[in-house]
Amino acid sequence: MDIKLVSTVNGSDLELKGNDLTIINGFQNMIYLALFGGNIEESTKVYEPTEQRLDWWSNNTFDFDNKAVQMNSRLERELNRIVLNSSGRSKIEQIVNQDLKFMKAFAKVDVTVAITDVDRLEILIKVKEPTKLNANEYVFLWDSTNKEITIK
Repeated sequence: MDIKLVSTVNGSDLELKGNDLTIINGFQNMIYLALFGGNIEESTKVYEPTEQRLDWWSNNTFDFDNKAVQMNSRLERELNRIVLNSSGRSKIEQIVNQDLKFMKAFAKVDVTVAITDVDRLEILIKVKEPTKLNANEYVFLWDSTNKEITIK
């Protein structure tokens, strides 16, 4: 179980249900943080001890010296750069697969990206754990005009 994250104009927030936090089961938060938890300015590089880190939010905390396991979510940065056309759709699908590559160690991950309107993109992610019969689906909608992600 996990506390449910919801996308907001300022990034994300916890969801309340009455006076309590909403709980979810599944990989939704893991996927969301892998795709949108990085800094849109840059990926991991070699940092000086006094330099501010601008890469993925937890790389400074977890596995500080092991770059092989550090995370870099490229998707949000690239969504702001790539034109939404058939070539761009294909690039975005590759980036989503790259950002979720770490999950393939414990689940089958299928990604489908579709342009649903001139400025809108749908990212469908199916995750099937080896011990489960059915896959779970997670849908993220990107509005390139407003630069907003919605979790469906």
